[in-house]
Amino acid sequence: MKKLLLLLLCSTAASAEAQNWSLGVGTGPFVFGHFVRRTTRVATPEGSATQTVTLSAATRAGLSVGIERSFGDRFAIRFEGAFTRAPLAVKGDERQDDAVDIPAGDLDVATMMLPLVVRINPRGTFRFHIMGGPAAAAYTIRTRTNAAGSIPIFRGTRTEWGGAFGAGMAWQWNENFGIEGSILDINTSSPFRKDEIGGLGTVEIERPDNLHSTIGIRYRF
Repeated sequence: MKKLLLLLLCSTAASAEAQNWSLGVGTGPFVFGHFVRRTTRVATPEGSATQTVTLSAATRAGLSVGIERSFGDRFAIRFEGAFTRAPLAVKGDERQDDAVDIPAGDLDVATMMLPLVVRINPRGTFRFHIMGGPAAAAYTIRTRTNAAGSIPIFRGTRTEWGGAFGAGMAWQWNENFGIEGSILDINTSSPFRKDEIGGLGTVEIERPDNLHSTIGIRYRF
């Protein structure tokens, strides 16, 4: 998927019209939401209590690469890819001080987005924008031999559809170069299936709600 994106960027740049196109590259933390939540009832000296464990990935830096086509001063279409790798873990009940996280493997996420960009102020040194549109995320999981824990993990790649919405600000140095920061909320359907997990307790499959903040350079040509 990365090679396809780079090929598209190169082929599109060759036919670009002056100042109508821009290329951006950025990096920043990729914060994952919970994927799966399991709640079970356990016996205690006082009777019983509920215990909750969740499946999630650690926060790691991600890379974003995108090309944008402007239609006038205020509107543009952006094709952007975001890529990150993070360790996956079954996390113990947050209410317990002695909760232990069980390593569950590594998660690679490649997200492709096609948002509409609306510039709030297209002129000036500092330019603000909002954006939103469809997104597709390919979730690839490589599990470890001791990764079972209390939530079974599939191996392989599953692609899920959803949307990406966010906002950003550009510090424009000149007509060609600028520094751009953005925050994107990427929400897709879950790659996990309830019937694959089974076991005791109540299982909730949560819709991934991943937050990607980036800062980088945008070049207009």
